[in-house]
Amino acid sequence: MLSLNSKASLKRLKIGERGVIATISGVNPAVAEKLKRLGLSPGAWIALEQRSPRFVVRTRQGPLALTQAMIEAVDVRPQVA
Repeated sequence: MLSLNSKASLKRLKIGERGVIATISGVNPAVAEKLKRLGLSPGAWIALEQRSPRFVVRTRQGPLALTQAMIEAVDVRPQVA
């Protein structure tokens, strides 16, 4: 598990772990806009549900399959239960 004060790529979460989106970075405007429309913005919680065959996360809106560009753009902080 990530330390509570750190932020790391969404790829570092383990299945079942939850985090809070810390930043959306290093993306082109189209990817950033798509993430925003999906409700993925700083402060939103996110949980990793599966890695394969698709990278799927759960958000307040429900499960979402993310593209590689989306995954690489999201940095998270672990969420305290």
